[in-house]
Amino acid sequence: MNRREMFAYLEKNEDKVKGIDQEFLEAHCANISEVFYNWEIKTIDECIFWKSIALINGWKLQINSITNNCRILDDKGYRKCYGPRGLVLGPIVYQLESRKQLD
Repeated sequence: MNRREMFAYLEKNEDKVKGIDQEFLEAHCANISEVFYNWEIKTIDECIFWKSIALINGWKLQINSITNNCRILDDKGYRKCYGPRGLVLGPIVYQLESRKQLD
């Protein structure tokens, strides 16, 4: 699934995205942090380089307009994980796809 398809999928399934729980996101971020070191730092809320593509229970999935890397911020604005688009967003899309098959 390419970048455009992944974003379109997340937008189309926005109601299902909200159903992803915080435990899944925390575990997912912990897994990514084993591969890509993450500094859990407070981020600036309004930034010209980062665009929010989905909001899940207060957590933001964002993409960088220059590097196309993604990050996930918790509900307090702390960066929980960072890395390539496929690594950050892929498992979330997979989780949504598997739930869709169960519905």
